[in-house]
Amino acid sequence: MTADATVVNSKLEALERFTRPSSSAHTDNPDESYEPIILQFSDAVVRIRRTRTKWNQRHPIGLVFAELLDLVHAQGELIREGVLIRGGVSCGPIYTSEGRVFGPALVAAYELESRFALYPRIVIDPALLSEYRNNALVKAAHHALEVDEGYISRLIRRGDDGIWFVDYVRAVESELDEPEMYPDFLQMHRKLIIEGAKRFTGLSGPMGKYLWLASYHNELVSQLNAKWLKNYELKRKNVLISAKDIPVLQEVRSNLAVHRTRRKYRAGERTRCAEKKRYE
Repeated sequence: MTADATVVNSKLEALERFTRPSSSAHTDNPDESYEPIILQFSDAVVRIRRTRTKWNQRHPIGLVFAELLDLVHAQGELIREGVLIRGGVSCGPIYTSEGRVFGPALVAAYELESRFALYPRIVIDPALLSEYRNNALVKAAHHALEVDEGYISRLIRRGDDGIWFVDYVRAVESELDEPEMYPDFLQMHRKLIIEGAKRFTGLSGPMGKYLWLASYHNELVSQLNAKWLKNYELKRKNVLISAKDIPVLQEVRSNLAVHRTRRKYRAGERTRCAEKKRYE
């Protein structure tokens, strides 16, 4: 129990460390800061960015971009600590008082996290994207909308289920101090997924999360430029997650292959029957 408690505490400390703003940016007057208000309850973290502060109304810096970029950094750093997180980003009225927090925005973020962030991802509320296009206080005043949207698009991705989420694996590349750190990050991400999946067998809820992560990881790796891989002396197959790493992937692929073979066989039978009828 002691060892387990130590591990949990270490992960909670990492969560707090990488989801809080730097101490140098701290100010006692929240109206004179762009930084978020942070509240943490065990493994749950609430980040609040106020749009109507004196500073932001005077010169909007792009709060949506700032928050999404912070989340990219948080997810990237926590991968190094072996911590996967999920959550939701929304907008709307929210109230804080002496450590308490409540309001429609908190409810919306909680529902996003509990109902749609089923995998280790941070889901983005469509209402936030709508607010972004219509509210000047959450965009950057020093950019044209098209330019600002370009920066936002590099931080998010739409999943196969149509839900937008923070695309940390791709976005973290441009945030690293040195380019050669990115291959190390990909290998670290790969190892975390494989080691996590080893704790489970067969298709289950927890395994489903790792399968989603493996798919997300592999999709990005499959898009890496061949010259980029060669430059770092990498082989794509050594960065991908295979059925050898997670056997359930083999089972899924095998079943799909059987279905495809059966469809092809049945299609061939229909074609031959049609040809025979035409011949007769």
